Amino acid sequence: MRTDKRILVPFLLITLTIFAGAEPIKISGVQVEHHKTYDRFMIGTSGEIMPKAKMFEERLVLDFKGAAIEKSEKIAVNKSDRVRSVRLGQFSNEPMTARVVFDLKRDINYDVASILGKNEVVVEISNNESGKIYALSKPDKTIESVKTEKKVIAVNVKEPKFKKVAASPEVVEVKKETIKEKTEIKAKDKVKEKVKVAKKYPLRGKIIVVDPGHGGDDPGAMGPGGVWEKEINLKTAKYLAGYLRSYGATVYMTRKTDVRHKLSWIVDFAKSVKADAYLAVHFNSMDNPRISGTETHYYTPQSYRLAEAVHKKLLSGIRREDRGIMKTMLYTIHHSQMPAILIEPVYMTHFQDGLLIKSKSFQKEVARDIALGVVDFYNGR
Repeated sequence: MRTDKRILVPFLLITLTIFAGAEPIKISGVQVEHHKTYDRFMIGTSGEIMPKAKMFEERLVLDFKGAAIEKSEKIAVNKSDRVRSVRLGQFSNEPMTARVVFDLKRDINYDVASILGKNEVVVEISNNESGKIYALSKPDKTIESVKTEKKVIAVNVKEPKFKKVAASPEVVEVKKETIKEKTEIKAKDKVKEKVKVAKKYPLRGKIIVVDPGHGGDDPGAMGPGGVWEKEINLKTAKYLAGYLRSYGATVYMTRKTDVRHKLSWIVDFAKSVKADAYLAVHFNSMDNPRISGTETHYYTPQSYRLAEAVHKKLLSGIRREDRGIMKTMLYTIHHSQMPAILIEPVYMTHFQDGLLIKSKSFQKEVARDIALGVVDFYNGR
């Protein structure tokens, strides 16, 4: 078929104009939280973006490629022992790059995370303690006394006087055999009972934290029909907690109502209950309503097998496109010490899946698949 160049050229010009006119992501400002051992800086953005971090002498530099600074400014950070000030400015226009610079007071460690489902980049800055000598703490007096004092306490026990009755060798032998048989039967019964309990409650003794994503003034993404992600996350997480408990686990939920918690609180909470695993329940979103599929996110090495087991069960259960197991620097799974994953079963912005996630049966199916994945993880499957 012959193409008319007179039609093709204006079409290309219009297409290029549309793409050229696309709005860059805006960097709106920085909020600061001071803690005893670290400072947290929340950088507001108009869309999801992950900066490239570089360390220089006395400076930490974040470059946001494809972004623009709404207002160039320098912010003094008076209460921090680590950061002197934060500077926001436009590094270049071609290519479009916004820059955020942290002027430092000392050597630091840092973490950078783009918060999923929220237009925010979080930077945590803590002291670099390498080479620092710690003062010895005072020894525990109780422990010290146990180590040094070795006393032997002699206890005289008077044996009660019983009249000895002689038994024939045959009677003694029968009694020994009877005791042996009863002992063997009891031992076998105990083993059978343990096996029975293990099969019925495969997560017995495990402590698991279930975290329904978002909440309160952080609603997450919106699906078809105006349903918010925070609502679906909570409903699915409650079903998940129920399944995990039915398998014998002790389950803690980070929220049971429509409230929002700081990410640092969630991490501290999981640590305080000595959790064996952390499960964050989310549903994905994208501007393109045709995109769907299942994603599972992890960060630490000990979390990969958990992510793999849960992801496998979800794929075989809800049967959506496999979008992969991803190593992602998301705050809660990055900072958690136990195996920790963030689950995105489907895209709620996909028209069909967005309608489906509102049904109880689908929420239960997702929850059941996640729970079975956790069981497989602990059983080494």
